[in-house]
Amino acid sequence: MSDEDDFFLSEDTYRASASREPGVPRVDPSRYVQHLTQAWINERAAPDILQYEQASVDGLVNKIEEQMAVIDELDSGDDTSMIISILYQTELERVKFVLRSYLRTRISKIEKHYQYILADPASKRRLSRAEAMYAENYSRVTRQHFHTSILASLPTSLQGQDDTVFDRKLSMVPQPKLDEAVFCRIVEDIGGFQLDEDETVELEAGQIYLFRYRTVRGLLQRGQIELI
Repeated sequence: MSDEDDFFLSEDTYRASASREPGVPRVDPSRYVQHLTQAWINERAAPDILQYEQASVDGLVNKIEEQMAVIDELDSGDDTSMIISILYQTELERVKFVLRSYLRTRISKIEKHYQYILADPASKRRLSRAEAMYAENYSRVTRQHFHTSILASLPTSLQGQDDTVFDRKLSMVPQPKLDEAVFCRIVEDIGGFQLDEDETVELEAGQIYLFRYRTVRGLLQRGQIELI
């Protein structure tokens, strides 16, 4: 049972849905599962928060609801229908696992780097509306807890939770480690790519490299590479 068979929308439906949401990246509805699975892998491997995959998540949620309705109908049928229902349920649980894990991975990053994300406009724009609200609420509750349980008993000068020592480049705000090494697969031919001032590498589709994340961050955001 393939992803394309279980989670497929017609091309006409695809064009209609795309026209209703201008500005949202176009994702072939027959590839929602494959696209979100790679987004999940990218999210787990990248040290910072990536762009929320709105089209794929919404498309999968809709297809899951449709498939659950189909399963309910099959459950009331004969033995053959019951067997088909079990197969559908198994595939559905696999897809739901990927979707839940993708969202949990993002929530984990938000909780770890909420101060950095809220202070960095580029990072905050990558959140969904619900994630942005969660980050704001999480920040408010966490700050209040730290202040009430510990900081209120300290001198005012020591009560800050986001102090920075600029001359020593020290900050109380945890930040993503963008210099971590990541494995990546080249999705399309890129050609000569400048790694640093003294080194250039030819990137061809299908090749696998180990790079510093900061160096290839832009390629990932443009969809020219995928993390593994």
